[in-house]
Amino acid sequence: MSKTTGLSRRAVLRGLGTAVALPWLEAMTTVSSLAAPSRPRPPRRMAFFYVPNGVNMSTWTPAAMGVDFSLPAALDPLKPFQKDLLVLSGLTLNAARPLGDGPGDHARAMSAFLTGRHPKKTHGADISVGISVD
Repeated sequence: MSKTTGLSRRAVLRGLGTAVALPWLEAMTTVSSLAAPSRPRPPRRMAFFYVPNGVNMSTWTPAAMGVDFSLPAALDPLKPFQKDLLVLSGLTLNAARPLGDGPGDHARAMSAFLTGRHPKKTHGADISVGISVD
C-alpha cells in the first residue's frame, strides 16, 4: 500500500480559490512595509453647504478678498482652517431658475445645487438631473 503525502490538484485549486476570494488585509503585511515612507496621503475633503431659505450674506461673506481676509462672525469657528478655506460668493446658478417649467423652486434649486443642471420635471419615474460633484 503506497501512501502519498503530496497535495492533490483538487485541493490546490480549492485553496487557490479561497485565497483569491479573500480581500487584502493590513494584517497580512509585514511591519517594515507599514513603516515605509511611501504611505499615501490622507484624502482631501470638500464640504458643500446648502441653505434653502437663505442667509444674511453680510454675516457669511468676508469684507476683503485675497489670502489675508478676516473671517466674519458666522465663519469664526473655522479660524483654525482659514489657510485652507475658500469662501465663494456672488455665484448664480441659472439651472435652478424655473426656465418655463412652473413652480417648485426649492426642489429645483436643491436638484441643481451639486449638478449644475436643470432637472427634468416629471410625474413619472424618469426623473433625471445629471452627474453630481459628490
